[in-house]
Amino acid sequence: MSTTAADSKPIAKSSNRARDIVSLVLGIGIVVALNVAASFVSWRADLTSEKRYTLTDETAELMRTLPDKVFLKVYLAGELPSDLRYLSNSTRELLDEMRVLSDGKVEYVFTDPNASADEKTRNEVYADLSKQGLVYSSLHTQREGGRSEQIIFPGALLTYRGKTIPVQLLKTQYSVADPEMVNRSVNNLEYEMASAVRQVTSTFKPRIAFLDGHGELDELQVMDVKKALGELYDIEVGRVRLDSQLNALSEKVEGGRYRSNLFDLLIIAKPDSVFSDKDQYVLDQFIMNGGKTLWLLDAMDPHLDSLRRRQFSIATPLDLGLEDLLFSYGVRLNTDLLLDKSCAFITIPTTPYGDQKQMEALPFFYEPIVVPRNDHPIVKNIDPVHMRFVGSMDTVATDSVRKTILLTTSPYTWLLRNPARVALNRPDNPPPFEQTTTPSLPVAVLLEGPFTSAFSDRLSPDFKGNTEFRFREHGRSTSMLVVSDGEVIANRVDRAQGKYYTLGFDPTARSKIFGNREFIINAVNYLLDDKNLISIRNRSIALRQLDPARIVNDRPFWQGINVALPIVLSLVLGGLLYFVRQRRYAKA
Repeated sequence: MSTTAADSKPIAKSSNRARDIVSLVLGIGIVVALNVAASFVSWRADLTSEKRYTLTDETAELMRTLPDKVFLKVYLAGELPSDLRYLSNSTRELLDEMRVLSDGKVEYVFTDPNASADEKTRNEVYADLSKQGLVYSSLHTQREGGRSEQIIFPGALLTYRGKTIPVQLLKTQYSVADPEMVNRSVNNLEYEMASAVRQVTSTFKPRIAFLDGHGELDELQVMDVKKALGELYDIEVGRVRLDSQLNALSEKVEGGRYRSNLFDLLIIAKPDSVFSDKDQYVLDQFIMNGGKTLWLLDAMDPHLDSLRRRQFSIATPLDLGLEDLLFSYGVRLNTDLLLDKSCAFITIPTTPYGDQKQMEALPFFYEPIVVPRNDHPIVKNIDPVHMRFVGSMDTVATDSVRKTILLTTSPYTWLLRNPARVALNRPDNPPPFEQTTTPSLPVAVLLEGPFTSAFSDRLSPDFKGNTEFRFREHGRSTSMLVVSDGEVIANRVDRAQGKYYTLGFDPTARSKIFGNREFIINAVNYLLDDKNLISIRNRSIALRQLDPARIVNDRPFWQGINVALPIVLSLVLGGLLYFVRQRRYAKA
């Protein structure tokens, strides 16, 4: 009995259909099995060149060692402009990574403070968030019905073991969100989050004090750094006076060979009067017992009152009585002023036009803009540092002390020796910077190691053996940073309104453009051996912004591409498929 071709076709079709069904079922089974297996395996790949979605080793270790749950309530939800949506998405991605590394101990929720339709309820929410320390921003948008305003709180409240602290994600002093500031905030997200977590979980509580009593910068002039340090270390950064008192910086410990310091770090910001021998001794023994010191000193007095009245003045040496102390530690402040071609601008009256006084922004060579040129953690990846009436420094050969020059002026630096003339008309008569013989002079030096007391050869044996003073001749290993500009830490202030501006704020640009704040905070982190925070802050993420001009000019082209390209591709692929099918069935 023979089988015809007509009879074999149904059998072949049935066999093919069964094979297709088996393949389909098998494929579905493999996909389900892979998904089930994947649910038990965590695997993440960061394909970006700068590893923007990978936390630093320090943050990763912090997450893995969290002792308890951390909960964040993030107020970046609802209708937001594109730049703040970018900040919101970046925050969510960061928290997702932290949650994975902490094994679920980091929990978060995003909420909209404007969710309520009732204005009274919204105002109550605003007041509560402000009371807890979050700063609002005001968004103005143009609609068909007119101009509208939206209040947002670009920050979060972090809660750990019943304690809640604010985390300001958008770092701006103004109530208006600035796109450039949003980009900076995205770059600093990991630092802000990690430092907040460290603040609530760390048991290390350093004690920091600003020195007072010698004409130093007042509290309002250093308020920005003071608040930043207070947030970072969860302490009250206070002020201390020496007044020739042995117990001002240390205390006697019963049974101890030496005295014990009351503070971990002392900040000496722009003193203008002489330190007595007793005050010098108290400072010296604070350092010998391991105290860290941030010296921000002027060696010259520019006599600004005369400069304002007469448009010029003569800068003279400022006697602080600290020369022998610093010399014994390994550094010397020179009595000179540095003029730098890389400088800030000053607004001064120029030739009047008619009856109106004309104001013009001109380069002021006495205010150098110092660009960091090495990879030390204190200055790596920070913006240029703005200095005023800065002098040069020399390092001195001292045993066992390591010296690192952190900041230098530009190659186009002109040195004015004592006495130095300061004049507002310098822009009209600039020095011949190209002919300078004093390029790139040091203005910030880090000293590390065990120091020898400046009083080791100045005290009698009876004094050294006195149990009340407990003199220490050779100190414990410690570190200090010396900067030859007292105002590098000074934020601009408005005395009339009693307010201050962010350190690094430039009145000409009307924004923060200088890295003074980061320089000081990094220095404090480093001196306190808190190098983990520095490594996080020094991380650099490329923020690739769109060109606003090209967005406007090229919009029609890209809109046409987005509309026409899918249609063209569909037609091409459809035609190709039709051609293939025609040839296949024509052969059959």
